[in-house]
Amino acid sequence: MKKPFHFLKKVMFHLLEKSFPRPQAPATLVNLISAALLVCCANTPFWREFFRRINPENAEHWIFLGVVFLCLLLLFTILLSLFSVRIIHKPLLILIFFVAAVVNYYMDSYGIVIDRQMITNLLETDVREASEQLTWPFFRHLVLMWMLPSLLLILTTIRYRPWRRELLIRSGVILASSAVLAALIMANYSTIALFGRKNIELRMYINPTYPIYSLIKTVNKHLQSGKKEPLRVIAADATRPAYSSRSAVVLVVGETARAEQFSLNGYQRETNPQLRARDVINFSNVRSCGTDTAESLPCMFFHLGKNRYSRNEASRHENLLDVLKRTGVEVIWRDNNSGSKGISNRVTYESLTADKDPALCSSGECYDEILLKGLGDLLDRNTGDMFIVLHQKGSHGPSYYKRSPKAFEKFLPECTQDNVQDCDRQSIINAYDNTIVYTDHVLSRLIDLLQARKYATAMLYVSDHGESLGENNIYLHGLPYSLAPTQQTHIPMIFWASRTFLSENRINTALLVKEQHNLYTHDNLFHSILGLYHIKTGLYRAELDLFNAARGQ
Repeated sequence: MKKPFHFLKKVMFHLLEKSFPRPQAPATLVNLISAALLVCCANTPFWREFFRRINPENAEHWIFLGVVFLCLLLLFTILLSLFSVRIIHKPLLILIFFVAAVVNYYMDSYGIVIDRQMITNLLETDVREASEQLTWPFFRHLVLMWMLPSLLLILTTIRYRPWRRELLIRSGVILASSAVLAALIMANYSTIALFGRKNIELRMYINPTYPIYSLIKTVNKHLQSGKKEPLRVIAADATRPAYSSRSAVVLVVGETARAEQFSLNGYQRETNPQLRARDVINFSNVRSCGTDTAESLPCMFFHLGKNRYSRNEASRHENLLDVLKRTGVEVIWRDNNSGSKGISNRVTYESLTADKDPALCSSGECYDEILLKGLGDLLDRNTGDMFIVLHQKGSHGPSYYKRSPKAFEKFLPECTQDNVQDCDRQSIINAYDNTIVYTDHVLSRLIDLLQARKYATAMLYVSDHGESLGENNIYLHGLPYSLAPTQQTHIPMIFWASRTFLSENRINTALLVKEQHNLYTHDNLFHSILGLYHIKTGLYRAELDLFNAARGQ
């Protein structure tokens, strides 16, 4: 049965090839065309950034543009020639086209850069968040940028010479391309060196070499971090005086909330009507540790601060929660996001994302009020000191419209698409502002819950990072810190405490108000929480304690 079928298949392919002859090309030409396609079509974000940095009225700048184009073309040709072995040539090119198409879509659509930090963030994004990115424009882009070139490549018969001759010609192409590339660089060395030094971040926009390089570095770093070693204890000298009274501090970790959109910070829209009616202290000038959750969240609880922070280093050390627990504080992490990034590994952890409450949850996702469910019972069982972290879903994009219930759609019309870049910008801002209005409601409900307790309670709210809403055609977050606009790094921070808490901690609110416009960062969190629990340790730095200047007077 197989032989007749095989014969019939050969006849059909023979007839098709007679009617529609397949294109043929030598391997070197295929590599050159592929390199040109990558440089011209997959690198539009690079060329856009490049054009922003040159003067189009200067003829020398156009010559320099031509030099850069040829350099990239030669570089890609060399790389493809090195790795395009006959047996994997087509699969390799198809894979490269796929990576380049996906990277190009996200860089072009959202103005982001695919570096190690972004790759880590993508790998740790939960399935629901990832699914919001799978939109019709994304698939349309894949059809044009990946499927069509791949189909043409599949239909093309690549001609290979006998291996010795192929090796000789391929080596000649690599050597000749390298020689021309070196000559171009040497002839324009001063211009390239000066331009490159001034615009070093441009290398991050080269697609797909920089994303592939970043992926390799990320995987290598992950493999190294996977080697088990003892967890390093921090603040081994930490002690806390015994108190007969009890207290509870709730730290709310906001998600993707930018300070610019809080009316407490002067935003023209009233996005904080409920908080404004409560005695909160708003810190208006706070900067985040990073521009995405994977970076910022661990950094917030790290003892060495942003300048000495690395994800790998932080994973080897205990964090703030470990110190609190070791000194007798009951620590609980409640999560409505994609996890704690390892911070809560050694304390009580509750994920509420899969809760079935019909009033607060639908389609496998819950609104942030779910974090308050059962919180009163937790607070009532408290007999000593308690520290609770509430990790919000907050204002996470791109589907801002999914983050707030209908009752909080104050600003209309909302962008109700996952591909926000295709929405009218005002509708994007409306949907985002509604998430801030809802966060205002959640925080206010939390304050009321804490205020109803008859012992000392306090709340500190701080976002992990901010968000871009289309300014300069940049959306979402995750740009390298050196490139990130202030919208991604300027974050809200709000403090509330009961009178009992203020009295027991000797915090003078009038003095605290005087400090509320000072520049603060995530670095202040570690030391401020230690101070609120009166923990004595050599790691504590009074100058980084938010409340130290207002304490004891």
